[in-house]
Amino acid sequence: MERDKRRFVRNKNFIFRQIVEEMVLVPIRQNVADLDSIYTLNELGAFIWERLETPTSAAELQDDILEDFDVDAATVQSDLAIFMEELERIDAVEEIQA
Repeated sequence: MERDKRRFVRNKNFIFRQIVEEMVLVPIRQNVADLDSIYTLNELGAFIWERLETPTSAAELQDDILEDFDVDAATVQSDLAIFMEELERIDAVEEIQA
């Protein structure tokens, strides 16, 4: 199966902050934080968000996760696909055209 070659980068209209023990994404709409749409990230979600600072493919993210976390490839592939779909759905990431 061919690995996903699409590349994504963070949407600059989202702010990432660690507040005490929580890591959150907050969308900015019309220069104002949308506090009704705060997304909490776990450690892995924050790890992925950090990697998306530069254009990154799902395949590259999977490799990074497998290198840094104790998890099997099948779980990473499945969970990463779901997480990336959610980031796309809320417009937190943008696809970069090659």
